[in-house]
Amino acid sequence: MSGMFLHTLHLHQFRSYREAKFTFSPSINLICGPNAIGKTTILEAIHFLMTGRSFRTSQINDLIQKGTSYFSIEASFIKQGIEQKLKIFYNGKERKIVLNQTPYYSFTHLLGMFYGVCMSPDDSALIKGAPLMRRSFLDLQLAQSDPLYVHKLTRFTRAMRQRNYLLKGKNLATIESWEYEMAHAASYLTFKREVLAAQLHQNGQQIYEQLSAGREKLGVVYKTTAPRSASEEILKNYYLGQFQKLRKRESELGCTLIGPHKDDLNLCLDDKEARYFASEGQQRSFVAALKLAEWSSLKAVTEENPLMLIDDAGMSWDAFRKAKLLKYIEGLHQVFLTTTQDLPDDEAPASLKRIIRLA
Repeated sequence: MSGMFLHTLHLHQFRSYREAKFTFSPSINLICGPNAIGKTTILEAIHFLMTGRSFRTSQINDLIQKGTSYFSIEASFIKQGIEQKLKIFYNGKERKIVLNQTPYYSFTHLLGMFYGVCMSPDDSALIKGAPLMRRSFLDLQLAQSDPLYVHKLTRFTRAMRQRNYLLKGKNLATIESWEYEMAHAASYLTFKREVLAAQLHQNGQQIYEQLSAGREKLGVVYKTTAPRSASEEILKNYYLGQFQKLRKRESELGCTLIGPHKDDLNLCLDDKEARYFASEGQQRSFVAALKLAEWSSLKAVTEENPLMLIDDAGMSWDAFRKAKLLKYIEGLHQVFLTTTQDLPDDEAPASLKRIIRLA
């Protein structure tokens, strides 16, 4: 298993940071300071290095410091025993990535350079939010570990957009070619999502038992109209049949009614939907278990130790759950944890090696 870790981070005109440099430990790093001081911004920059996106906003321009015209992030990290250097530049129009002197011009190239999972208070939306939140959760993990998944997701989205255009215009002469491309991509997306959901279910239950005093059974099931546990070929034929069957109705509505863009993730405790029946404490434990299960799954697939970013996620928990979370993360290799104050000695994880105090 590779000892991948982030060594240094240099922010320039990134949100509140005009200029800032940080050096990290390969184990647990605690970033502490008062609210609105920039703790979360450090995690946001690390998350951007991993995924090419923020976990706080969908607008990249929000990351440019007010009054300036661009931002840059520079980092050095160890992967497979080799130090690598990564730089990101964005000025509102131009996007540029340089990895060890090799330039790239799309942020999608960041996916797979190094891996990680982010846990934040906003993750409650995984349980309470719309299906899009849960699909995006699956997509982001799969995109980090599988370049073909990104390609298939892009092709499906593009083909569906073209099919919907033809449906709205009642121009169906060439629609079958787009349906074939959609079905081919959709079968891959559905297959991969269902496999991941099964992994999250298995790992999540074990982790939930460690984080919670409850004896509830955690359930994670991929919700789709497609046949379960089917091969990609069976899924492709299913989608082709459904696209043809629903074409008349969909031409009246001008949209595609079936496919991975309509699927969801059922999150349950004791076979009851967590969003309706789980307490606040149970929901917090559920989300944490889901994120930590994501870390385990990513580690298994990539054979790397992913980074774990935890933005104040457990600090507002009750003492029992907080202690369980801090105990669990001791085995996660490199962790970035934000708090508003130092952890007492009796709470601090044994592998806490670096404290960054912001004031």
